[in-house]
Amino acid sequence: MRQERINIRPTTGVYATYKNLRYEPWTALAEFIDNSTQSYFDHKQELNNLDDFNKLIVEINYSVDDNGQDILTIKDNAYGMESEDFYRAIVLDKPPVNTTGRNEFGMGLKTAACWFGSYWTVISSRYGSEYEYRASVDVDELSKTKEDSIEQDINEVPKDLHYTIIEIRDLNKKIIGSRTIGKVKTFLSSIYRQDIRNKEVDIYYNGELLTFQDPEIYIDEDQHQWKREIEFNINHKGKELKTKGFIAIRKKASVSGAGLTLLRRGRVIIGGAEENYRPKDLFGDSNSFAYQRVFGELHMDNWPVTQAKDNFDWNDEALEEKFIEALKPLIKPVKDKADDIRVRKSASQKQVVVDAVENLKSFGIIDDSSIEFTDITTNTNNSTENNNTEDENLVSIKKGNTSIILNEKAISHISITRGNNKYNLDLEYNDNLSQWLSISRSNDDNSNIFYVKLNMTHPFFSNLTASKDFIDVMTRFVLCMVIAEVEASITSTQDGKVEVDTIRLKMNKLLEEYCK
Repeated sequence: MRQERINIRPTTGVYATYKNLRYEPWTALAEFIDNSTQSYFDHKQELNNLDDFNKLIVEINYSVDDNGQDILTIKDNAYGMESEDFYRAIVLDKPPVNTTGRNEFGMGLKTAACWFGSYWTVISSRYGSEYEYRASVDVDELSKTKEDSIEQDINEVPKDLHYTIIEIRDLNKKIIGSRTIGKVKTFLSSIYRQDIRNKEVDIYYNGELLTFQDPEIYIDEDQHQWKREIEFNINHKGKELKTKGFIAIRKKASVSGAGLTLLRRGRVIIGGAEENYRPKDLFGDSNSFAYQRVFGELHMDNWPVTQAKDNFDWNDEALEEKFIEALKPLIKPVKDKADDIRVRKSASQKQVVVDAVENLKSFGIIDDSSIEFTDITTNTNNSTENNNTEDENLVSIKKGNTSIILNEKAISHISITRGNNKYNLDLEYNDNLSQWLSISRSNDDNSNIFYVKLNMTHPFFSNLTASKDFIDVMTRFVLCMVIAEVEASITSTQDGKVEVDTIRLKMNKLLEEYCK
């Protein structure tokens, strides 16, 4: 028997295969930013002690040269690389010394650069070093020649310089089109939200500083902010996988913004606009309130991830199923609360009154009418009855007291002619009223003015006032009731007493007229 050794070291031709990896422009760019941010974190104290260093700055620039060729450049002011680090950054199968950071695999720069383009250059100088290192990789040429070495330029530079520059040409993947550019900026700001929040890192895309806006958290009628801190561990193959973070309810519902964002080592693995983690077992159907309102951030620092760091490597031994089962009891109280929140269509109070009066006129209950309004408060929301947009004043709780859905407050001065009688009604929707309905007459007997206050938020109607249809019906009903009460008073006895069934009989007659 004879034994021979087989050289399984990959050849330089492997570089050409990286353009077929599963990347998105933002996940590929994130590989470079991971290297920059980890270089900063590894030497944070030393860099922050420098007089001319304020924070880490990563600049991404996409431009076109004089020959019409697209160029992608990524530049940072992190610690930079000395010869050994520079060698590992260029050569295959050379992971970094520290594998507990964001660049643990040591493949990101090479794979992302090859995915973007066929010719890329790395330039770097470490703080305290007197040398700058420069090397270029021609992917197409290496795939032909199978050369196992490339040229490296070493130049003397001042010792106080620290930077890394990556320039990519002959692009396989271009960042063009407003939609793609918009997604790149949105996803990068989301992926590095923690760094941006901490004000330790500034990321620029073509000169524009990327920012991240946290959603407002829902506060209930008791001034309780619906945010819950959670923490749990899962045992997997003898290792405790830790999860820590929060689950909350958004103040404003958002189909694209709700869901869980899963982070690892301070950067997002799963999450971003329309990409948040939202399994049906946890969030229910897409039309549920929890699906549109529950969100959160979970830090999973020691969980395994894919090489591209765009997902967790949790298909082994049903790890994701274990994760979901552990989350269920923790997310349930927040989910149940979200399901109790109702966002309702706004309705114009003035339009409701006009429609109600016109409706009664069309059915012959009243002969003629006129309406004037006196505004009580002015609401800048111009929503109409067909507007589904959400406003913080239109949120109600299914249980307990509700707030009125009408988007303005005004007193409606309604003049009604019915046969030989004319009534003047001052109608006001008043949610501070203890009764559901109050009707009183002016002290001036000649004015024939009746003051009507209607409380749509009365607990008896708490589950109904989320519907504009109910507001419409109740307004018509109350107008009929006022007419019945007024006409019953006309037929009262000399001492002002009204028979016990008079108002009911009048009301029945009015409703019969309505149904004819």
